[in-house]
Amino acid sequence: MTKNLTRASAGHLLRLRRILRPSTGRTLIVPLDHALPDGLLPGLSDSRRTIADAARAGADAVMLRPGLMDAVVETDSRGVGVILMLTGRLTRGVDHVLLNTVEHAVRCGADAVCAEFKLGSSGDLENARLAGEVVEAARRFAVPVLMTCYALREHVEKVGPVAYAHACRICEELGADLIKTSLPPDPEIISACLSAVRIPIVLAGGAGGRTLDLMSHVGAAVALGVAGAAIGRNIWGHEDPVGTGRRFRDIVHASATG
Repeated sequence: MTKNLTRASAGHLLRLRRILRPSTGRTLIVPLDHALPDGLLPGLSDSRRTIADAARAGADAVMLRPGLMDAVVETDSRGVGVILMLTGRLTRGVDHVLLNTVEHAVRCGADAVCAEFKLGSSGDLENARLAGEVVEAARRFAVPVLMTCYALREHVEKVGPVAYAHACRICEELGADLIKTSLPPDPEIISACLSAVRIPIVLAGGAGGRTLDLMSHVGAAVALGVAGAAIGRNIWGHEDPVGTGRRFRDIVHASATG
């Protein structure tokens, strides 16, 4: 975090610590921005309940789209940071386009904004440019940027595991404050990504699957230095979202607090 501390305004730092818990420097984010590409998944139909469950579970932040801010306002979620996702896609293709502006996110009350790109896609350079524009706009409003990046499987197969660290480094060089990315449970790959950047990396949970396996993955990644996790479907899609969220919260924060 040294680089960010030297360049950031007080407003930027105040917002950032609503996402990264000051006592640990880590975060548990619950994303619920899945409907555009994936449809109305089980657990997403009642946004107020999903946000309330995240708050009850002790999540540090939720990530959603501007139209769901009313659900945040109507929910007892005062201790939960809000990240607004500004880019997106439908079911076609993989590359994101800009759907909302940073200025609109600020008016909505966002603590941070998010843009996404995928390394190895046909439009990855254009998406990197778009993400850079989001960073420039966010700096004018002292708003932190979480940048989501993925190294596409085809690109990993072509260039090797270095693609994961490359994707993370692109995020840092574009000006991100935090990185959210999906990484395999390989200590060498995770360590390479952590060595490639000086900003926090948050592990993306990905599609719903074996929750216990994901908990093990998150725990091992945090032990290596990853700054937390962004878990959506494996929390709000679980039959016990609050209890499951609390278990992920404990995994993310326990070793630093206890």
